[in-house]
Amino acid sequence: MSYKDLYSEVKKIKSQGTKKDVVKAVEKHGRILAVEGRFEKPKKVINNMYGQVRLTIKPHQVPKYDLNNYDLVLLGCPADKIPESTHPKIKAFVENGGWLLTTDWAIVPIIEKIFPGYIRWNGQKTADAVVACQIDEPDHPFLDGVKTEIQKSQWTKRSSKNTAKDEFRWWLENKSYPIQVLNLGVRVLISSTEIKYKWGDSPVLVYFDYGKMGGRVIHMISHTHLQKGGEKGKFASAMILTNILDEKISVKMGIKQASAPGYVSNWEQPQRQPQQQYIQPSIEDQWLNPPGQTNFVTPSASSGGVGLTGTAQIVDVDPSNFSRANKCAYCGFDFSDITGKILMCKECKAPYHEDCLNHQIQEGVCKSCNRILLW
Repeated sequence: MSYKDLYSEVKKIKSQGTKKDVVKAVEKHGRILAVEGRFEKPKKVINNMYGQVRLTIKPHQVPKYDLNNYDLVLLGCPADKIPESTHPKIKAFVENGGWLLTTDWAIVPIIEKIFPGYIRWNGQKTADAVVACQIDEPDHPFLDGVKTEIQKSQWTKRSSKNTAKDEFRWWLENKSYPIQVLNLGVRVLISSTEIKYKWGDSPVLVYFDYGKMGGRVIHMISHTHLQKGGEKGKFASAMILTNILDEKISVKMGIKQASAPGYVSNWEQPQRQPQQQYIQPSIEDQWLNPPGQTNFVTPSASSGGVGLTGTAQIVDVDPSNFSRANKCAYCGFDFSDITGKILMCKECKAPYHEDCLNHQIQEGVCKSCNRILLW
């Protein structure tokens, strides 16, 4: 099946279901900018997606474009030719509410450098292989309809015999980079036990929210065109890519849809965690305007001898007097690849990545000594 036929089929399925208004909104308002890479040819898929603007450019052209004019920006593998001078612009795009999608090797020059502390390459390199993938969160909007559709006979007949009905196969080009999760704020939507067994970590599709305006960073191992993934894998990829833009425009335009019978997601049903975290307060904001008391853990007098009055100040760490081999009290990973701030509980000296402390402070107490954290 050609890319044109594949994406036409995806649009037809959605237009005949409960997402017809979303499809119309994306056609009228959706704007996606794709930056091709040496191993990623997004034009093959972008030109066949529905949307108002579907533009593919070369890496050296990025400085010429205002990213804030787009809803979704795709940076194709390896993304190492995108000028580093544009990195602040890419970061600002996400901080201003834009959604960024990166593929495979882009995890190193883009994610690790611009958004450190969330995910990183685990150091392994895969073989040229096609692996089975498992859907971890079928009800997530990015995976809306995927599990239901891939179990239909038209796709299962085109799958390898060793692929389960609710799985699909994903192509890993030679030396793809497995994804290691560093931060509990990262959500893994698709994983592969085969990748974990052979190369150490299972995530296939992940994302994390960033900034205070609903910005989001999405990353996937392998590429959007997935030539060797088989028809079922290509179809799943097409559903996912269009779902991402669907969800972005739905949020932007305030569209809500109720599910029809047989369709996976219910757009009006709350997710297990908030999907659009528009306000991600800074550490200072969280203590000036704390949430309801029920969101905090009340320290007990028996926890390390600290009573209700036990407090600890958060202090900056001087990197020159700090061993980066130390482990973060929140995520358990070291500080070797972190370029952001390192913070510490003044009382027990427990260190934290800055983003990890943003999560821990919502619990109200230091993870190590259980004292109430104060900025």
